[in-house]
Amino acid sequence: MEELDLILDKEVEIQRKLKIKPIEGSYNSYVVNEKEKWDWSGNIYLACVAAILAIAFFT
Repeated sequence: MEELDLILDKEVEIQRKLKIKPIEGSYNSYVVNEKEKWDWSGNIYLACVAAILAIAFFT
């Protein structure tokens, strides 16, 4: 049970790509654009379930 608690309490660091541009006409002000990485695990799971259902339907 303690191992499960450790897994659930574990923080996951997400690496992000930041694009920082200075704002024209201002002093020491910047625009920060953030692009997150796409999490493919949900899509892969959904594709596997769809494939299993398709195989079951056509056999």
